[in-house]
Amino acid sequence: MTVIALINPEHDPHLIADCLISADGPDKRQSMSVWVPSLGLIPTDWHDADGPFHIARMGRKTYILPNNSGMLAFAGDCRSAYEFWVALAKSIDIKLGYQPDAMIDANTIDQVLMSMGQTAGAFHMLGVLLDGKGGKCAYTHRPEATMTTQNFGTCYLAGSGTDYLESQIETEDERFTSIENWPWAHISPTEELAESLCSNMLYYESDINNGRKPNTPIHDRFGGFYEWYGIKSIGIKPTPPRIDLNILVKDDALYLTRLHFSESTHPAVDDPDFKGSQIILKVLTFCLRTQEFDPHRLFDNLAFTFEQVEGVLIERFFNHYERDASSPLSDPRISGIVPADVLQKDFGEGLPVKRVRLTVSVNGYAVVKGVTESDESLAPARIQYANGQVSVAFSEKIGLLIADIVGRHLQ
Repeated sequence: MTVIALINPEHDPHLIADCLISADGPDKRQSMSVWVPSLGLIPTDWHDADGPFHIARMGRKTYILPNNSGMLAFAGDCRSAYEFWVALAKSIDIKLGYQPDAMIDANTIDQVLMSMGQTAGAFHMLGVLLDGKGGKCAYTHRPEATMTTQNFGTCYLAGSGTDYLESQIETEDERFTSIENWPWAHISPTEELAESLCSNMLYYESDINNGRKPNTPIHDRFGGFYEWYGIKSIGIKPTPPRIDLNILVKDDALYLTRLHFSESTHPAVDDPDFKGSQIILKVLTFCLRTQEFDPHRLFDNLAFTFEQVEGVLIERFFNHYERDASSPLSDPRISGIVPADVLQKDFGEGLPVKRVRLTVSVNGYAVVKGVTESDESLAPARIQYANGQVSVAFSEKIGLLIADIVGRHLQ
């Protein structure tokens, strides 16, 4: 199962999808663990009210259509969704064989779904189709919830996490209603919603009871990580590089609880392990264990240093079905400690990060803020690898923002 959402398709369409791939029954593989960003290495076997299930891997459930025709996201039974994708790919190949620049329209998708019979009822699909002339339209197949909001147009949702995500959108819609004039030119209200939802749910994943109690993501078979895309007339805007910084205030002390960096990357065209053009999500976790830090550092070059970084690559889930059993990635749980040469390549010259999502847990609830800068010179964070260590340094603005949140909520 999963959770997907299509937000504001009328005016500023965005797609959200989680990355947890689960299957019914116990895990029969030799390695019975999987790495997820907010919890680290966890067991693959779990139980819910319907019986045992296991986490197969992390995987992207989104698909970019050729010729800038739009994007689709899937929820439900993965095998059935894969069968749809195979049939759709064949239909697209035939269509493009006659007309290489043809757009993939709703009629093409409808015909494939009808040809599948009852199998089409085993999965859900949400997306946006582009007509090549600036027009955009929503495409939905078996949405499980449709909601009309004041600030984000119509929202469609599907998957086992529908109820949770629906409640989050309702909460954000109420909060945004109090904002009379949108103050930021470099991020739209819908994009802010999409990114904040993905960051907030990633924070929610770190709950120690995740999977062990009902109404938590793993127990309800969704989660892991959340990607978002903006569907523009000129193309698809993928999840941009972002840092998620989680802080806990407890007994007048400050603790770093989680620190993630995520970005969308493209494999080399000739990479034998990743067939075809696709987006791969890279998620690095610098901190999985709570560590106290001096509050005075908020006012003096706030930075954290780490000797080890763990990470996961999240590829399109379809790829696993097409990969040869002899491939080194025949088991697509692509995670582990990030090698020093990779850290040097990515961060040796320093990487400015223009987006930071901050979550400060204080007095039993979380205060969330997003900082986005369009100018790289004003980036709120910078990642640097040197002398075998990775440092994540934050701007003065971030330190003062944390101090302000702590001060206002401890009074």
